[in-house]
Order: sequence, then structure tokens, then C-alpha cells
Amino acid sequence: MLSKLNFMNRVLPSQSTTGITSGFVGAVICWAVGIGLAAAAVAFAVDGGMKVKMIGVAGLLIAGMVCGWARTAPAKWKLRLAAVFVSACFAVLVSEIGLRFLTPFPINTTSNMVPDAELGYVLDARLNDVDQTGFRNPEVLAKADIVAIGDSHTQGFNANSEQSWPQQLGLMLNETVYNLGVGGYGPLQYEVLIDRALQMQPKQIVVGLYLGNDLGDVVRGIQRKDSAQEVENSFRHNLKFHTATGSAIDQLVKHSKLGRPAGFEVSHPVNPTYMATRRINSLAAEMDLSDPQIGAAFQKTIAILANAHQNCARQGVRLVVMLIPTRESVYASCEKCSYDLLPNELKQLAQREDDLSTRVKSELANRSIDYIDVLPSLASALDADDEIYSTHDDGHPLAEGYRIYAAALATGGKAPQSVMTN
Repeated sequence: MLSKLNFMNRVLPSQSTTGITSGFVGAVICWAVGIGLAAAAVAFAVDGGMKVKMIGVAGLLIAGMVCGWARTAPAKWKLRLAAVFVSACFAVLVSEIGLRFLTPFPINTTSNMVPDAELGYVLDARLNDVDQTGFRNPEVLAKADIVAIGDSHTQGFNANSEQSWPQQLGLMLNETVYNLGVGGYGPLQYEVLIDRALQMQPKQIVVGLYLGNDLGDVVRGIQRKDSAQEVENSFRHNLKFHTATGSAIDQLVKHSKLGRPAGFEVSHPVNPTYMATRRINSLAAEMDLSDPQIGAAFQKTIAILANAHQNCARQGVRLVVMLIPTRESVYASCEKCSYDLLPNELKQLAQREDDLSTRVKSELANRSIDYIDVLPSLASALDADDEIYSTHDDGHPLAEGYRIYAAALATGGKAPQSVMTN
């Protein structure tokens, strides 16, 4: 019997040996996690603002605690903590795989702007819905019935390529529409693009003039942009745009009350929204015709459109200007939003935009340039309880809003009847 016990002692590890091994494995995992967290916290905080740096400091504190546990905690606790960390890593891996297969995340996995000699920048052709010339189309066209020119509202932020207003207009009219809209473009780029559009021998060119900041874009001039060069911190950029989990978290924070800037709620039975004060102030400044720079930009814009109208007329092409209102003015014009209850800054912005819109219409009419104002159609849609805008602070419409843009063009909107004549 004694010999059998001696044999068992030699074959089976002792409890103390097992504890030492478990403690060593747990300590190694904890040290690895702590060091990894510390490195990630430092990389995350580089070139960041105060909030980002505070997150980095918090990460360093947590990393220090983990390393402390790795050094002083009992063996069984080291192993338990190691199990928690391994489980967390596994959960993140499953989340990453699931989000990639089941959702659109990650969003913008490549830089979306690359330099262009004339326009400052175009879209990156590596994106799935961008053609080889850097515009949001299924393919490059040599000819098109209609060419759409504009900024992010024409490119179609917040919607799939097929849901952008140029593509929806093409379906409504059963005509080919080529989209030359890119976020951040303004009248200076429109001038270049109208000349390019005429080479496609279209029947009609539609310029989407966004009243909110197109005059400000003229003041800023054509700017060269390169998304890859503008990344201030590659670690944060990769987390935000190259991982599905980080991309999803970023969107959740942005759309939550925690992540939104100072502002106010605008009530609506079906489509309430949130408006940031800083956005309203920025839009109001860029529509202030009493500002000498904005006034000069207004005159420059009208001159560009007048010259484009003449060039189009010489080639038998109709130029149509679609006046795109700000989301803020649409809500201010909606009867169900109770105008009297709206904040004064929103009322003032709406009045300033109305003054600008009136001036633009007058100048276009004096030059016999056809235009369509989509504000009435959007306000009517809100009153009809259509969901056309996001509930968070985003000035771009959703797919239904872009459908209304397209429908206004297809049916003539408030423009002269000749707009719809090909």
C-alpha cells in the first residue's frame, strides 16, 4: 500500500505545484494585458484633446492596476483575472466577426478623399460605390441624359448610392443620371464641373446649391484634401474606421446624449431631432449677406451660375439650380413643430436663410435661370409625418428626404414650367 502511494506521489503533481503553475500562467496573462493596455493608452492619447488625454490617463491607471494584480495577487485570483481577460478578448473577437458579417461596419475603411489638381480632391476610387474618376456612380459614363452637381447632399450622405437623389431621379424619369456631387464642394468646384458635364452632352445639368454653407465654401476657396495625410493619430483612426467594433461604438457615442454637443431638442410627432447650437451659429454666419466676404461670395456664385447658364444655352443644355434648404429651416417651416415654441436662434437662422433664398431666386429669375426650391416639399413631408431626417444632429436627410429632392425635380416643384422641358 505504501509503495502504491509513493508511486502516485511521483506520477501526480502536488497541489502546491499546480498552484505555482496556475499562478505563473495567470501572472503572465495579466502582465501581458497590463502592458498591452498601457501601450494602447499611450498610443490613443497622442495628439489628442483634453477628453482623449483623460481617456488615455484612465487607461494607464487601469493598466497599472492590472500589473499590480499580476505581481501581488494570490495565484487563484491571477488565474481568475486571466480567465476574465481571455473571455473579454474572445467576446471582442466574436463581436468583430459578427459586426463585419451582419452590419455595414466598419464604416469608411479607406480614406474617402484623394487630391485632385483642379477640384482640390475627389472620392477615393477604392470605395465600393465610387467610379474610377472619383465620383459616386456605378461606372464612368461618356454620355448621360442628366448630370448632377453638388456637395454632400448630392453625393448622398446618410444613404446608399442607389438612394442618393441623382440615382432616384434617374429611376423616376427613366433616364441616365451621372452624379458629380462630393461632400465639401462649393460653387468654385461647380464651375469646373459644369464644363466637364457639358462634355457628356447631357440634356440637362442640375446644380444642387446648398444654402447653408455654399457661400462659405466660396470664401474658403478650393482646398486640397487628402484623408490619408489628415489622420492626426493613426491608432485612433484605425480603431474608428478599420475595426467594426470601434466603428460601431463611435457611432453609438455620437448618436447618444452623452456624445452630442450643446443644443436643443426639436419636437415632432414622428420625426423629432436634435440641433447643436454650434452648427446653427456656423450656418447663420455663412448665410449673413451683411458680412463683406459672404456678400462677395454671393456675387461670385451668381456670376458662376450666370456664366454656366450661357454656356449651357449655347449647347442646347438646360441648367437647373436646385435650392437645398438647411434641415433647420425645414423644421422651422413645419406646422407641426410649433414655430412659436422654437428657440430664438433657430428662428433667426430661418429668417436669414429666407432672406438669402429670396435674393438667390430674384437673381436667378432676372437671368432666366430655372430653379427649384425643395423647402416646401420637405416641410410638407414633415407635416405628413414622413421620416426624412435623423434624430441626432445631422443636417443631411435620410433616403426618404433624397427621394423628395428627386421628386421635386421630376415634377417641377416650384420652378418655372420650362424646368421640366427637355
